[in-house]
Amino acid sequence: MNINLQTLKENNPKIKFIEYDDSTKLINPWNDNSVSFSFKKGQKLTLIKNIVFPEQLVAILDNSKNRLEFIYGPIKNDSTLKTRKFNFAYNGIVFNCFFKEASSSLKLLAKSFKENLPESETDYRQLRLHRSLLIDDYYKNLFEDVFIASFYVKGDFKKIDYDLIGLCKSLNFYMSYFDRNTPKILILAKSRNEESYKNPCFNELFDTFPKKINATKIDSTLLDTFMVANQTENVRLKFIFYFQVLEYASYYYLDKRIQSKILKTLNDPEIFDKPEYFSKSLIEEMKDHFSQRDDSLKLEKTITEIISIDDIKNEIEANKEFFSKDLEFEGGLKIKRILSGDNAI
Repeated sequence: MNINLQTLKENNPKIKFIEYDDSTKLINPWNDNSVSFSFKKGQKLTLIKNIVFPEQLVAILDNSKNRLEFIYGPIKNDSTLKTRKFNFAYNGIVFNCFFKEASSSLKLLAKSFKENLPESETDYRQLRLHRSLLIDDYYKNLFEDVFIASFYVKGDFKKIDYDLIGLCKSLNFYMSYFDRNTPKILILAKSRNEESYKNPCFNELFDTFPKKINATKIDSTLLDTFMVANQTENVRLKFIFYFQVLEYASYYYLDKRIQSKILKTLNDPEIFDKPEYFSKSLIEEMKDHFSQRDDSLKLEKTITEIISIDDIKNEIEANKEFFSKDLEFEGGLKIKRILSGDNAI
């Protein structure tokens, strides 16, 4: 194997190589299986031997130059971005930030880029567009008044323990503070093991999709939150949005005794003749409910009264092995398994 590719492998243990008679295919840069590179045998590759592919960034890190290069795209020659440069102090370390033409290393990678799998949410790390801009005459003519730019951050990353994500989040915040329309650094979610859990659909309980669905009226706020949670790729944010559904439902929770009392009051034929009496009666019934500060109890009652085991049985059954083990988080929080004994794996 090419000695430069061996060095690249040492810097990026997750990448893989497939050797052909006339070329070498590099798979899984950035831990992204949709992206690959094809290099000809004997091709000079010294430009990329010191490159690191940060998994959550659309960028390459050149360790030999202490330079993080974000893959951006075409910029018009008269754009103010072309000359933008500034120093950014993060955790006491100063980094030089600037826009400049894409590096020779990035151009080499872009020209060698090959789609390995169907397009994912990473959008091939912008490499498909860069490849077209570099080797396709149609794109060259279409973008003749631009230059292919990258955004660079240069400094001693070792002194911040290579906290690239923290650095990027801070950069996004401050750049947008001074320029609302500034290009933002794209931070991707970490790849997760798709086989660690199964995501069964309700229609798996039946032979076919139902011919008729009888919809019930659902609160619009709950529907909006459900939609956002479902479309969010980030697992942490997905959990937060789904939990907001429970919070919203529990906030408006009324136990059955109060519900019964309200319905009885509203259906009383004398309610229009004695409005003050009935309003006081409702206030007395409701005051204890709204003075109650134990939100956890309201949440528990919301779940136990509204949700039945049949609503979640399919998900539990599909992930039986997961629910048969204790779950421990960083920091020591431990959640005991919900399946045990004969129900355990």
